[in-house]
Amino acid sequence: MPQKQHTYRACAKINIGLSILGKRPDGYHDIETIFQEISLHDTLTFTSQEQGIQLTCTDPSLPVDETNLVFRAALLLQQSGAASGCRIHLQKRIPSGAGLGGGSSDAATTLRALNQIWGMHLTTQDLMILGAQLGSDVPFFLLGGAALGKGRGEILQPLRMPQNYHGVLIYPNLAVSTRWVYENANFDLTKSLKNSKFYSLTSFVNEMDAWDIHLKNDLEPVVFNKYPQLPVLLDQFRRQGAFYAHMSGSGSAVFGLFSEQKVAQQALESFDCTLQRFLFHAIPARAT
Repeated sequence: MPQKQHTYRACAKINIGLSILGKRPDGYHDIETIFQEISLHDTLTFTSQEQGIQLTCTDPSLPVDETNLVFRAALLLQQSGAASGCRIHLQKRIPSGAGLGGGSSDAATTLRALNQIWGMHLTTQDLMILGAQLGSDVPFFLLGGAALGKGRGEILQPLRMPQNYHGVLIYPNLAVSTRWVYENANFDLTKSLKNSKFYSLTSFVNEMDAWDIHLKNDLEPVVFNKYPQLPVLLDQFRRQGAFYAHMSGSGSAVFGLFSEQKVAQQALESFDCTLQRFLFHAIPARAT
C-alpha cells in the first residue's frame, strides 16, 4: 500500500524596512525590521518512512545533504524524540540569495509539517526555539503574517498592519551573500540608533503613505554600490506608481507595492522579461 504524502507551502518574506543598530559580541548584528510573509512559495512534499531522512530538490544547485536547512530541520526534530523517518521533496520557486528567506521558510515548514506528521505535539513556541538553532529568520516563518523582528531577527512581536496591497517582486538573476553584505557595510550606527528605532515606527505602520519615508533598508548602500542596476529597478517601480519600493533583506530581490492590482500587473510587464518577475500579496498570520 503506497504511503500517504503530505504537501505544504513554504512562503517567502519581504522586509518592509531594515535597520542596523550595532554589532554584537557574537559577531552578528542587532537589527530591527518588519517582516511580512508573502504568497510566493516553495512546495514541500513529505512521505513517512520507518527510518532515515532523504531529500530531493528540483534545483540541482542546492545540496540535499546535512548542509541543506530542510535536512537539518528534519534531523533536529528527529533528535527531539521522533521515532520515524521521512522522504522530502522540495520544489523551489523562491530564488536563492535574494533576501527572501526561502531556505529559512523551507526549514520552518519542515519543522511544522513533521511535528504534525510524526504526532509530536510540540507547540509553536517549542518549534520556534528549535528553529532559532537553524537560522535567525526561521522563528518568523513559524509565526507567519507580519512581525517586528529584533535581536538577530529572532525576537518577534506580531503586528497588525495593512495588507491590502499588491506587490511586484523582481529577482535580477544574481545571488548576494548575506555574510558579504554585513562584512562590507559601513554602517553609520550613531545615525541609525538615533533615527531608525523601529519600535518608534510601529505607531504609523497603518499609514502606508509614510512607509517609503520612514522605513528604509540600511543594507541597500553596500549592495547598490556593487550592483548599480538595483537602484535603477527601484526607480522604475516608483515611475510605475509604487507607493513603497525597496530591497528585501540583504538582497538582491527588490519589490514595489501598489494600491491597485491592475497597476501592479502593468508595472510587472514593464520590467525586462529576462529578469524573474513575480506578483504577490501579503499573507496574514496563521491560526495557532
